[in-house]
Parts: sequence; structure tokens; C-alpha cells
Amino acid sequence: MKTVLPAVLLTLAALTTTLASPSAAAGANGASRIDNVTLGVIDLTPDDFERADYGINDLNARLMAYSNTLNNGGSYSQFAVWPEPFMGGQAQLPSSAGPGTAVATASIAVGNVAARAAADAALGAGNSLGADGYQQVALTLAPHSLLTVGGDLFAQARRTVAPGENYSVFSWASISISDADGTTVTELDRESALRWDDPGATEATRQERFLLAFANPGESDLYLTLSFLAYTDITVNPVNAGGGVAPVPEPATWATLLAGLALTGTLLRRRRT
Repeated sequence: MKTVLPAVLLTLAALTTTLASPSAAAGANGASRIDNVTLGVIDLTPDDFERADYGINDLNARLMAYSNTLNNGGSYSQFAVWPEPFMGGQAQLPSSAGPGTAVATASIAVGNVAARAAADAALGAGNSLGADGYQQVALTLAPHSLLTVGGDLFAQARRTVAPGENYSVFSWASISISDADGTTVTELDRESALRWDDPGATEATRQERFLLAFANPGESDLYLTLSFLAYTDITVNPVNAGGGVAPVPEPATWATLLAGLALTGTLLRRRRT
């Protein structure tokens, strides 16, 4: 018994140390999603006997996964999927694009989009990968009607902290409603970010129920566009010889937004036709 007890205690001590320490699989991961979206309408003038209403005209999605390994002598790889209108799909980064995973998905339901990514130091300092799921809905809002858009959003960024490694992780969920000219916009953006200049942080999470509204007080139909974006990006940051982390730019979200504007133009052309 005297021989067995010390061995048991050593085993428990080793197990406790293992559970308390960070995971052996060093790296970073992020995820964002928008789901459980519901549309509703409220009558702004209930006494005029005109029915408050809306109609969905078109629903399109763009899904993208990308990997940038140019700083390792590699290349920029982008894999985009454009599902048929009112259809879901998935874009996934293939293993040939380099270390790490990135997946973007969309379902046939309004607003249900997601993006997730994972990487470790094998991706290479200064390199990045990510994914975004993007969906646009074109609809018509009747006169004297208030459109409501509600749902759930989630954005999470996680990374391990170990000597000689550092990652920037950025997850973003965005919902917007705009008129045909883009002059009036109702928008909600939520993000979870782990930046290069806060190397001690290991997790950031944002989860909430959202509700947006857009009114048509006029006497004629109003054409609207709903946009839903789930975006995740991971960058492996260079580490200086002195142990510090060299600054790197934040994720380039402008490319994603410009792609969204291109999709908006497509929807507007279809609507005019």
C-alpha cells in the first residue's frame, strides 16, 4: 500500500497539471453565424383598412473560403460558391490550399449563414485564412408597413497562448436592411476579435438575439434588400526575436463588402427586369 499510494498521487498530480495547462494542439479558431431569422410586419395605420404586408422577390447567397500563404512563397487561393436562388450550399477550403481549414455555409432559410476557420503555426507567419457566408434577400414592403427582422447571432474567436506563437482572430456577424438606392440603411454589426496587440487574451465570444426594423410610411411599395454576413479570419502573426509580436494589418473586410455590393447590383438588375 505504501508503494502504491505515492504512484497514485503522482498520477493525479500529472493529470491535474495536464487539465490545467492549455491544449497541446496549439493554434487558433473562430466561428460566426446568423440563424433562426424570422420576418414580421406591423401595420403603421391600422385604421385605414389597408393590409400591411411584404413579399420576398429573390434570395441569393455567396459563400467563400480563402487561404493566403504568399509570405511563405505560396499563393492566394479563393474558393467561391454561388448557390442557385432559394438554395443552400457550402464552400470549403481544400487541403491543397495549405494548412488549416475554412468553411462557409448557407441554408435555404432566410438569413441562415455561417463561417468557421482553424489554423496553427504551420500556416506560416504573416499568412491568413478565413471564410464568409453571405446572403441577400430582395423584397417588397407594402405602404404603411413596418418590417421586423429578428434572429440569433454568434461570433467567437479563440487561440492558445504559447512562447513563440501568436494569432489574430476576427469573427464578425452583420445584418442590414436598405432601400433600393442605399440611401436609408438599418444595420447591426457584432464582432469578437483577438488582436496582435493583446497577446494574453485567449477567447472572445458574442452571442445575442437581435431585432431590426424598417418602415415604409409612403403610399407606394418600397423595394428593400436584406443582407446577412458571417465572416471569420485568422492570421499567424510574426514573432520578434525579442519575444514581442510584430504588428500586422487587421483582416481585409473591404473585399468582402465590395463583393456584397456586386451581388446587390445583380439583384437590382434582376428586379428592374
